[in-house]
Amino acid sequence: MYVCLCAGATSATVRDVVASGASTSKQVAAACGAGGDCGRCRRTVRAIIEQHFATTAADAPCRQCTGSLFCQLHAGSRRASARAS
Repeated sequence: MYVCLCAGATSATVRDVVASGASTSKQVAAACGAGGDCGRCRRTVRAIIEQHFATTAADAPCRQCTGSLFCQLHAGSRRASARAS
């Protein structure tokens, strides 16, 4: 499915960019163009980013994390799940 018609970026393209380390809509726009022109797709781009980090928070740390240190997104998710237990 096309996420950004201006740049011709699909949801798969945006997911790949996010999986490669982009964690903001500005970083996604810089990498593939999605959200960088008219901005109508930014809400969808942000939803893809949130979905990615919600999924990876339960799994192994993201590529930006090293050793036992978790990025801010993982740290917040793990604290919230620990409180819920």
